[in-house]
Amino acid sequence: EAANASGPATAPLVLRVARPHLWSPDDPYLYDLVLRVVRDGEVVDEVRGYVGMRRIAVGPDSAGVTRLLLNGRFVFQHGPLDQGYWPDGLYTAPSESAMVSDLRVLKGMGFNMLRKHVKVEPRTFYTWCDRIGLLVWQDMPSASIPLERPDADRSTDTAATQEFERELLRMIAAHRNNPSIVMWVPFNEGW
Repeated sequence: EAANASGPATAPLVLRVARPHLWSPDDPYLYDLVLRVVRDGEVVDEVRGYVGMRRIAVGPDSAGVTRLLLNGRFVFQHGPLDQGYWPDGLYTAPSESAMVSDLRVLKGMGFNMLRKHVKVEPRTFYTWCDRIGLLVWQDMPSASIPLERPDADRSTDTAATQEFERELLRMIAAHRNNPSIVMWVPFNEGW
């Protein structure tokens, strides 16, 4: 047991881990997490999950070059642009095992990351990236928002722009706790 805490259901709990085992592609260590609601000494509800601890930052490497750092050190990130196409389901994997097989093949080929392009995957996808140790650069799916003029940087459709921003924030909120996701890519290609 790495940590334990208890308290009222209405207050946050803080778990302090003395020497955290950090998550990385080479060592995708995940802590099991069990939360229990106890009433009068009896467990009335329980949920299980996991936690991966890692830090992603921008900073100098050992030579002083500004890099993306994972847990304080430069990790060269290499992998494919994953558009998530399936011959028998277009954007939907035929099964969880097929999806996991693809991720394991990428890892087995020596890749340590993938850029998830065009779409947001089901939570299961990110859970397996956490378990296998694949870094994810997550794209925001593209939107067709008319520009002021063809060479402009500004949109003419304020409502569409606001909806894009709302959906981007929702995507981040839904997946921000996955240790595998280390990059949010808001704009794609020609944007």
